[in-house]
Amino acid sequence: MADQIISQDLDIALDFTPLPDAAAIKFVDTIDIDQEAHRLYAGNNWSGGVDVFDVSTPKAHYLKTIRIRGTFYGSAVAKDLNKLFVGVSGSQLAVIDIDPSSPTLETVLAMVHTGGVGAVDLIEYVPALKKVYAANRADGFLAVVDAVNNVLLARVEGLSGGIEQPRFYPANGMIYLTGNTGDLLYQIDTATDTLVNTIHIDEDCHPNGLAINPETGMALLACNNRQRPHTLIWDLEAGKIASVIEDCGSGDGAIYDPTIDRFFFAASNNGTGPVIGIYGGNPVRLLSAVPTARMASWVAYDRTHGLVYAPAIVEGKPALVSFSLVDTAH
Repeated sequence: MADQIISQDLDIALDFTPLPDAAAIKFVDTIDIDQEAHRLYAGNNWSGGVDVFDVSTPKAHYLKTIRIRGTFYGSAVAKDLNKLFVGVSGSQLAVIDIDPSSPTLETVLAMVHTGGVGAVDLIEYVPALKKVYAANRADGFLAVVDAVNNVLLARVEGLSGGIEQPRFYPANGMIYLTGNTGDLLYQIDTATDTLVNTIHIDEDCHPNGLAINPETGMALLACNNRQRPHTLIWDLEAGKIASVIEDCGSGDGAIYDPTIDRFFFAASNNGTGPVIGIYGGNPVRLLSAVPTARMASWVAYDRTHGLVYAPAIVEGKPALVSFSLVDTAH
């Protein structure tokens, strides 16, 4: 395979890093980056573990796979604790050591059972609280885990099916959790870890991913409506829709990076083909939509090199694709 494929619409080069031949289609659900140690982590459902990539240079390099039994879903780096948390099948949360000075570096420290039977799906680590919030989609509850001691603290019950991404909003101390089957946002008080509000979005969005700008209170909801790809911007302070962006949508993962004040949305089922939407400004607007590759359903941003990463399928094989954020400026 060539080292690059060209995204013709914006004339942006997509670099890719092939995975070992043992990997296969839909190899990963989410990815996250340890920005200080320059490591990218991806739960690989075909190699049977968490793949580790060196991203200390602009070219990602596969290093190893941390073996874990099960299939893999959400992931979150907790740099202050030097841990990586990964949602796993069987209602488990894997805890991995990522301390570069530790003799147990990149080994599994614990497997926390959250009390359900389905998978731990998307997760959020909150440094200020030293807690992990883990969506158990099939079981309809949000697990709360002590990230220091690796123990289950509570379960927020009474949630409908289709719960997806929890995100913390520091201005009011609430966790917001998307519910894609009912076009819902759940509001959970982190002081008591209880459900305090169920918000009906009143928009045919089916939100999966969620990303929050903690300074403005604007949230990007990654709509997954395949018949009408779009993106929803929600005002957390006002509790209502701020805008509907029709030019990009239908996907899974969304993140916000405060160092560059940008939202990223991996719209893998976008009507014109898979793209990563890049949003910013006030009011929030779509700045560019970069065509990616098949099944590029998640996104991570490497702050050191200004690179955007996504897992994808390239020429029939799993790979990481990346592009320079600088190239998207027009």
